Amino acid sequence: MTQRLLALALVSMPVVLMGSEAFTNGNDEALGFLQNAMRDRASGYNALAEAEYRRALTLIERRAGPQTADLTPVLNGLAGLCFEERRYTEAERYSLRSAALAEASLGAEHPLLATALHNLGAIYYAQGQYEKAAPLYERALKIREKSLGENHAFVAATLAAMAELDSAQGNHELAAARYARALKIREAAYGADDPRVAETLVNYAAVLRRGCHRHAAAMAEARSRAILAQSAFRSPGRDVALTH
Repeated sequence: MTQRLLALALVSMPVVLMGSEAFTNGNDEALGFLQNAMRDRASGYNALAEAEYRRALTLIERRAGPQTADLTPVLNGLAGLCFEERRYTEAERYSLRSAALAEASLGAEHPLLATALHNLGAIYYAQGQYEKAAPLYERALKIREKSLGENHAFVAATLAAMAELDSAQGNHELAAARYARALKIREAAYGADDPRVAETLVNYAAVLRRGCHRHAAAMAEARSRAILAQSAFRSPGRDVALTH
């Protein structure tokens, strides 16, 4: 197996879904479909993206079989797309299959497995199934810290999702601690004035305010506004999302 898909997935992971191990030789056409799907999805053309993902899925299954780890980035992409459209049953099915393939073929500590686990956590969180989401996020975090390093941007993505879950369960102090760590990682990864830092600050401030840390919350909000004033970035949103 080559390393082309791994490189592609690592670049696209959230910031991200956590990217792939590799495509087997002869899957260049499928890789093209995957790249097109990622581009179309990023542009908001979900119907086109889904068609491209499915073409890639069909090609890889035909050439390498239904149990190949090469399917994982395609399955992750489909899961993410379905999640965005609130098609949670389909998203769960794709993520479960991705996780099973990654663990069986790549091992229990591979970044691709962490992506599938993170995604499953987000799917369950969105449906209010917190008891299912928490252990999945915990396992994804451990894998990402070990395989990518404790200060990797993808670690911050899982920390932020965990913070949202903690806050939803009333654990505001723990949520604030996780957001503080995610913020530090993102500042180092993207720069202190990056819009992604501003987004984290908004969510961090909300958690601080729920925990009655009003002064700290106001400071975080002010800093976020200053960053966003310098960019045309979209309005900040929640940190519960699937990764690539």
